[in-house]
Amino acid sequence: MKIWLYAGISEYPTLVDFGFYSGHTENVIGADNQQETSKNFYYSGFSVGELSCSILRLHNRKSKNGGIYYTPDLTISNADKKLLYNIDKVCGDNLGVITKIKGGFNLSFRGKKKVKSLLSFFDSYPPIAGDLTQSKIEIIRNTITVIEDERTYKRSEKTLNQLEKYREKLKTIKRSGLATKSFTLQTRSVSDIGYFLSGIFDAEGSAGMKRSGKRLQPFAAIAMKDKEIIILFRDFLGFGNIRFRPREHVYHWEVGSNSGVLKVIEIFRDKFPGKLMKMKLRMEKVRRILNDYTPNPHENEVMI
Repeated sequence: MKIWLYAGISEYPTLVDFGFYSGHTENVIGADNQQETSKNFYYSGFSVGELSCSILRLHNRKSKNGGIYYTPDLTISNADKKLLYNIDKVCGDNLGVITKIKGGFNLSFRGKKKVKSLLSFFDSYPPIAGDLTQSKIEIIRNTITVIEDERTYKRSEKTLNQLEKYREKLKTIKRSGLATKSFTLQTRSVSDIGYFLSGIFDAEGSAGMKRSGKRLQPFAAIAMKDKEIIILFRDFLGFGNIRFRPREHVYHWEVGSNSGVLKVIEIFRDKFPGKLMKMKLRMEKVRRILNDYTPNPHENEVMI
């Protein structure tokens, strides 16, 4: 299966074939600086996979009169603290705060200044796909606009009601897994999309060996509520199956053939390498197992 998209700047569009099986090598905007720029889309993809958006309603402890105030909060969570420090440096001008949580760490951007710094990165390297994430980011942007439009100590009832509506919209998106609207798929180069999906795979993907009866079978999989990202993932690779898990409201892509899993590893380990050390080691281990294994025609079982 192939998908064709316009890649590069809109004034000089070039048709790009996503057919990795055809031996396609990238020559669209093939300069080294384009490749370096594309690498930042990894952070966009990883952030999309691990991002949570909130509008906090907090008590104003600094004021003698008390009261409450609203502030936006963007948080990226992962167990790799070193990677979070790197994301803070590249995406957030070192304004984020990393705190320990059960099983990992939170990188939080709380308050207008810090959130706007991260949003500025998304302006330059926007999510290429994902209605859910883009809906949440749009709500956060609108929230900041409302807060900045009324710079008074005591906000009007209209403003408070609007901020509450935005808070409820975020809660509804989280609860239902449904976006507020559809967004147009971004026109980007193969490198941009490759690194974006590499970040997504590091954040939400998995690869390994699982038991199927008496056999061990390789797999690569990714599951997200953002249907558009899963479809882009499948179309970019050109293989794999998508199924919907209604109980979790999750879209699940997976491939289980040796050649398919090795192709995933080649793309996200070599061509568009990720940065999550745990995923790097896991993919390398699976590749070593598959490359070392030679089927015995006299045996019916795979012993790994």
